[in-house]
Amino acid sequence: MPTQPYKDAVFNLLEDLRQEGIHQRRYSDVYDAAGNQYVNFVQEGGGVLGLALVGYTYVLEQMGIRFLGLGGTSAGSINTLLLADAGRPEEAKSMRVLDKVAPKNFMDFVDGGPDAQALITAADKGMLTKVFQLIRNLDELWNDLGINPGKEFERWLRANLQHATVTDLLENLADLPSDLHLRDDLGRERYQLAAEEIGPRLAIVAADITTQTKVDFPAMASLYYAKPGEVNPAEFVRASMSIPAFFEPQRVNLGWIDELPEAERDAMRRSWRREAAFTGNLPKEILFADGGIMSNFPIDLFHGDNQIPNRPTFGVKLGIDRAVAHPTHSLISFARTMFDGVRNLRDFEFLRANPEYKDVVEYIRVDDFDWLNFGITHEEKLALFRRGAEAAARFLRRFNWKRYKATLNRNLLQRIKPAMWQLSELRNLEDILEVFGIVDDKALMDKIEFLRQRPVKYKALWIDDAFTYALPVAILDEMGVDVIVTRSSLDAYAILRARNVDSKDPNERIDLIISDASRQEGGAPESKRGITFAEQLLLSPAYAEIPVLIYAHERTELEVKYLAATGKELPANIKNSRKVNTIVHRHLIAEVVNSVYGRVAE
Repeated sequence: MPTQPYKDAVFNLLEDLRQEGIHQRRYSDVYDAAGNQYVNFVQEGGGVLGLALVGYTYVLEQMGIRFLGLGGTSAGSINTLLLADAGRPEEAKSMRVLDKVAPKNFMDFVDGGPDAQALITAADKGMLTKVFQLIRNLDELWNDLGINPGKEFERWLRANLQHATVTDLLENLADLPSDLHLRDDLGRERYQLAAEEIGPRLAIVAADITTQTKVDFPAMASLYYAKPGEVNPAEFVRASMSIPAFFEPQRVNLGWIDELPEAERDAMRRSWRREAAFTGNLPKEILFADGGIMSNFPIDLFHGDNQIPNRPTFGVKLGIDRAVAHPTHSLISFARTMFDGVRNLRDFEFLRANPEYKDVVEYIRVDDFDWLNFGITHEEKLALFRRGAEAAARFLRRFNWKRYKATLNRNLLQRIKPAMWQLSELRNLEDILEVFGIVDDKALMDKIEFLRQRPVKYKALWIDDAFTYALPVAILDEMGVDVIVTRSSLDAYAILRARNVDSKDPNERIDLIISDASRQEGGAPESKRGITFAEQLLLSPAYAEIPVLIYAHERTELEVKYLAATGKELPANIKNSRKVNTIVHRHLIAEVVNSVYGRVAE
């Protein structure tokens, strides 16, 4: 079936999105010169329902979104690999994927002979027929652990790949546009990005059932292959989509490890302990089953704790989690429902523990399709593609990148505060401060109480290009200081102007600036950027009186380094004290309280 009907099916949808200006909305901080925006993207597994994933990525690409990191399991891993392989990162590739997938008769993948195909064909003919057909395939299940070898699928996938080795594929992923750059919240270019900084990522998840390991390919390929760079990546996908009983498990021989010199063999054992947490004797052979057994939606592999990313990780799931009950009336339906529950539970728990992901994950409505229907018709394929496209349109209309970053910042604070209280199981502020070494300091406590009396919290602006300091932010929040986090000097200037110049509300003004000493804003890291930023603030009457603290430094250290580099004294607005290092929580608390109190009490 040619792919033109697929384009026709979503033509009006794309036109509506363009008329709404969706292609001009902000979805990331990472851009290229053509205006494409870059994200990470994770796709859930779901058998033949993977056609819907192609519809989803097609709409994203048509709206100018490109993929830096790609992850998926089972059917999601198929689209993941084909997208990674089909062209350079800045190119739209979904139609190339569709050209390979849409014409394919999926029943060809049922390569266990006439009995196996008869079993699939009989899927809707009642329990007795299913059992009869299954019995005829008992030899395959008993001896090979699956009714289909899966060789036809792997042959087809290999034939459709441009990059025949892991090394070639990863080089393609890292072949980023030379004009890739970060933009600030106002849309201005900050600095150019290189592949080493941006970290392109491929994650195909398979289940090593022999050692009970969730395997992230190609990152963990060196545990299983003597020459991981030479492996055809189709092997990873074949492992990831080994649906239990339906496909034979993928087998990988580890005999090569025994042939290594003793030192290398011991090093390999250590690698297994470190990367797979496996401490037993290594088996001679590994069996891989469908990655969905352990993680059907591996968005956790792209999760970063305690940081605000420069690009989001979008995810798409096939069906809405736990929206309907699943009654079981037969052994087949019981086994199938049990497998569905197992393959989704772990990822569901991760999403529940990280509620901010609800903003970046969309669901494709596929409840009326069968994920094991390898006899799917062309009309059903077209309908799935359309469902995926509709889901992508819903997502693009609702997602707000700036609001999502604000949510992450807020959640970082809320996530760390309970941990801080649990540290001592205390609720009283004095007792909490005592945990951090502030004891019997009446003068400081009086200042803290003064700050806490204000109905609206004081405002501190924290500038850091890789913010990882949620704990001190939580402490300051409890003391009546609300911290606003940003990553660049340009963003900081925009916030300062909006709050200290344009706004007439004194409760909105920034009362303190906390800054890292060095940050990357013009290509290479600048070791004095925080200090020069403070110096520039002195040139404006609107900002000159705002105190500045340089985080994780002591005053004498700052003076010596700045004098040696510039021949100048520290700017007068830098308030770091001598013999006090702001990386120590009790010192930071005291420095912030003294600085804000000194400013507002004047």
